[in-house]
Amino acid sequence: MAVLDASVYVALVNKNEAHHERSWAWFQQVQSAQEPITAPVILLAEVASALSRGTDNPQLTQQVIQHLFSTNIITLIPITITLGQQAAQIAADHKIRGCDAIYVALAQQLDDYLITLDNQQYTRGASIIDTRRP
Repeated sequence: MAVLDASVYVALVNKNEAHHERSWAWFQQVQSAQEPITAPVILLAEVASALSRGTDNPQLTQQVIQHLFSTNIITLIPITITLGQQAAQIAADHKIRGCDAIYVALAQQLDDYLITLDNQQYTRGASIIDTRRP
């Protein structure tokens, strides 16, 4: 099972992203293997923010978010108090940005790997969990 960071999802849906092709190849491989993908529910807001800034197309952004929310390809996990506390500890101990720490904490909680294009999350998170690139 993989915990998907917003950086990878944005690269998946935006062909103008530098890592679009490699993210798409990873996604197809995971889908072929029927490997479950999870993400914290903040994925919705993070993807919306990145797409709206990167494409300047609010309608496209809304379509992508609606598709993400309505499909079963990625299981969105709510942020509980426990997950929030775990992420806060990770953020404090490893100097990982707040939302990035939530992805790391979720991967730790689920005993999964984190797939990310974010350099800081990738390097600092590696001391806690298995971090991978697409």
